[in-house]
Amino acid sequence: MTEGQGRASSIVQDELDMPGRRLLLAPGRTRTAEDVLQACATSFESWSEVERADAECREGLMPLFGTEQAGIVVVPGAASLGLEVAVVAASPPGAVVLVLGHGPQCDRIAYVVSRRGRVADVLQAQEGGSVDLQLLRARLIETRPSTIVVSHVDADSGAVAPIDDYAAVAREVAPQTLLVVDGTWATGNMPQRMDDWHADIVFTDSGSTLGGCSGLVLAAVSSRVSIHKVRRDAAAPLYIELTGWSSPTGAEVPPSLVFALRSALRRIYAEGLSTRFARCDEVARGFREEAATHGFHVMAPAGHEAATLTAVRTPAGVDVQDLHAALERRGVDVGMGPTDLIVAHAGDTSPDDLQHFWHAVEALHLQT
Repeated sequence: MTEGQGRASSIVQDELDMPGRRLLLAPGRTRTAEDVLQACATSFESWSEVERADAECREGLMPLFGTEQAGIVVVPGAASLGLEVAVVAASPPGAVVLVLGHGPQCDRIAYVVSRRGRVADVLQAQEGGSVDLQLLRARLIETRPSTIVVSHVDADSGAVAPIDDYAAVAREVAPQTLLVVDGTWATGNMPQRMDDWHADIVFTDSGSTLGGCSGLVLAAVSSRVSIHKVRRDAAAPLYIELTGWSSPTGAEVPPSLVFALRSALRRIYAEGLSTRFARCDEVARGFREEAATHGFHVMAPAGHEAATLTAVRTPAGVDVQDLHAALERRGVDVGMGPTDLIVAHAGDTSPDDLQHFWHAVEALHLQT
């Protein structure tokens, strides 16, 4: 850093306005495309129109999850509901659930697992970005967990889990264990291979990376989930059981959210999956290069960086809370962890949007 190094306090005092609309780069709070918002206001003559739109959404979700055989479940609710639904569906009360962590998000997963009456057993990734496979193998043999839960992308660190490796070990030493993948910060922007992983539940939500309006939990569910006949928790509400949401027919899904999701999925397929994946990866790579240029440290280990969000630690001498507040005053919304900023660049976020972010940073005297 140069002149800004010695006057980090000026960040707090800078009241310059960001021109135009607010720049929304906080995870889960990015801007929704106009055509998706218009679709959200679609009127309909009969419920059959909603069911047709719902069916189209379910069909469109299957390639995004990487499956040709799983059933698709659509549950009205906030994004955080997805994990609870998956835990209840894949494990009985009192069972051991192995959580593979790649950042702070695993603490929240373990909390949900415990609150649902299961036993959370956490294995954290090493500095290189992966859980030691020998340790994983030994833990699976020792505890025989009913379920493994892993986030494809950790929402706090931006680290990508090597699910191919974990799935191969699980199939070899614990084939009866169900595999649950939280795809909230990957689906639709990064390739997913549910069938290749032999995963049993992969879930996301309608708003985080798909570009729809928030309010739907979306999950691909293998036949093994129903075959296992998981013993139900008598205290669990019927609402979070998957069977009631497995078919468009009669499902009480919010029509506005279904029409918005259909519009968002059509946008994805108009671009093409391979093109979209490559674009998201290029945007993320460009952001990381700019981060290094500006003296920021990317939190995810090399080779494990997500295409959807990046957590960056501020340069020495810069208080992350002060910077976050100053950016907010300039019309730039980003997420914040204990020691880092979290910038979402999924979906339609453009390099120009991210350049505006860096211009705001530079205006706050944080130059290399």
